[in-house]
Amino acid sequence: MIKISIDLGTCFYLSISILILILWIFWERKKTTNKITENNLWQCPICFFEYIDSRSKEISKCPRCKTLFKKSEKW
Repeated sequence: MIKISIDLGTCFYLSISILILILWIFWERKKTTNKITENNLWQCPICFFEYIDSRSKEISKCPRCKTLFKKSEKW
């Protein structure tokens, strides 16, 4: 058995916990960062509501007025 003092054990436990917390925050920030591109940004031609839709490329549905429209439509 390895004998360590309570001070050294507490310091080791807290430093490992803080390191895990910092790595977790860094990982979540990196994972949720999405760049808004021209393909993801949509503007409804009816209500002029701007929103992000990364699932569709051709046709999108406005979340406000529920209108379906194509990206190339110009009003």
